[in-house]
Amino acid sequence: MREDEEPWRDWPFAVELAAMPQVWAALLELHVSGRDGRCLGCRSQVRIAPFWPCTLYRAAVQARRIAAERP
Repeated sequence: MREDEEPWRDWPFAVELAAMPQVWAALLELHVSGRDGRCLGCRSQVRIAPFWPCTLYRAAVQARRIAAERP
């Protein structure tokens, strides 16, 4: 298991996000690593983006996993 796929089953944000497949799919698409190893989806004019995988990417990965496990 990769570091960005840690099982945070009790993470309330990911649990709520799991019910919104269009949202977590968009987060997975936008929050990718740039050439410098920083998240492209988190880029801003006022601060440096965090290194990837960012928190939003991790939440989306966990939400995808939770959604896949639901009946």
